[in-house]
Amino acid sequence: MDRIGKQNELTPFGRLVLAQAQQIVLQTAELKRAAASMAEGVAGDIRLGVGSAPSALFAAPLMTHMLREFPKVRVQLLGGSPEIQLAELRARHVDGLLLTYRAVPPAPDLSVEVLPALRSGFLCRAGHPLGEGQKVRFKELRSFPLLSTKVSDDAARTLVERYGAAANPHTWMQHASEDVASLLRTVQATDALFLGVIAVAQAQWPRDALREVMVSPEARLQAQFAFVTLNGRAEPPALAVIRDFCKALVDTEVAAGR
Repeated sequence: MDRIGKQNELTPFGRLVLAQAQQIVLQTAELKRAAASMAEGVAGDIRLGVGSAPSALFAAPLMTHMLREFPKVRVQLLGGSPEIQLAELRARHVDGLLLTYRAVPPAPDLSVEVLPALRSGFLCRAGHPLGEGQKVRFKELRSFPLLSTKVSDDAARTLVERYGAAANPHTWMQHASEDVASLLRTVQATDALFLGVIAVAQAQWPRDALREVMVSPEARLQAQFAFVTLNGRAEPPALAVIRDFCKALVDTEVAAGR
């Protein structure tokens, strides 16, 4: 240890020893956690960080499934921005994350399992002028307000390439919110259009209450969610159960064409 003025500071070797000691403490905690998980089986507490769009699709069916099939598991679904949730994962305050794939930056400490792609598109209320099943040109969409969650740069680029500069959602969008349910309630009460994942919207409302707007040519937009965990961290059995359920749910939606 070096003494600088009235303060003591670790030498470079001391800092290296401290970092290794902290790593040993974490590894010991993970071994204890793994042993406890194996002993209790599919039980215990799971804290899962969930993004706004994944929450709208997964939350209700996941909680129903766990209550029915694994009543000994206590599940907490926690919200927040991707940045905050990744920090919570690294601090080991949550066991895993279910986020929009584009919101997860590549990092060596993260294990990222990307789920199959789901269709995105435009939705309107039943009875809307554009919701009768006929194909419409993009200029007809542009005359109505647009609501959405945060639109990725990739999706915005695809829309502009297909329909021109007027399709840029960043300039067209009237209102934006991470609360999907609130956006869809607004769509139900107005002539506004919703841009987002079809399966997410249909999970929030009866399927006969919303209509997909059939645009010609098709936008062919897709969105993907990802299951994110921390490399080197022991995984409780219940987290694997949750991951498998989420994958099966997305597979069902893809098979249904949503």
